[in-house]
Amino acid sequence: MLRYFMIFLLLLSGCAGHSPAQPEVETGSPVVYIHPLVATAADLGRASVAVLPFIVPDGMEVAQGERVAALFQDVLLGKQAFQSVKMVNRHYGSLAEAAAIAKEAGTELVLAGRIKYMLSGTSLGGSRVELSVRVIDVGSGDTVWYMEQAMDQKMDHPDVSLAHRLGSVFSNQPVRPSAGAPVADNMLVHIAVDMADVMAGARYVAKK
Repeated sequence: MLRYFMIFLLLLSGCAGHSPAQPEVETGSPVVYIHPLVATAADLGRASVAVLPFIVPDGMEVAQGERVAALFQDVLLGKQAFQSVKMVNRHYGSLAEAAAIAKEAGTELVLAGRIKYMLSGTSLGGSRVELSVRVIDVGSGDTVWYMEQAMDQKMDHPDVSLAHRLGSVFSNQPVRPSAGAPVADNMLVHIAVDMADVMAGARYVAKK
């Protein structure tokens, strides 16, 4: 009887396992709704663009929109998506106003983005980021790029089963390692790189 009890405890210990360092992130690709014609795409690569602060949802600091705009400026410069990329730290209320700000700044295009949703999860996951980006021709007012992208982090729900709880009594519990940088910030970088790749022509993702 004692032998069977010991085997039972060993099986329970094996069920305890180790939690992953960080829950899995689902990396959704950017969805492109408006894109330039092939004939004009190369010309856009030689254009200048002004990046304005991203519009943020209610309850979020406007400084967050400025930080995301600065991130996009750096990534677009690194990817050489446009001839020149200028950060213009002026807020706007409409797309027409955004185009007017870019015209004053002397650029041919303006990038007007929006943080549609941003949630920093816990050590168990649950982060979510959703952005939209619109690039407008300052001269005509036409939208030449419009895309959206969302990323989600799965929840790493703890095992609360009876077998796990019994096994944990007789085994050393793993220490959850540090998750590193905030997941939502990493998601923002990932989305900026993905969208810059699309605009630079390195990848193309059609509308779903």
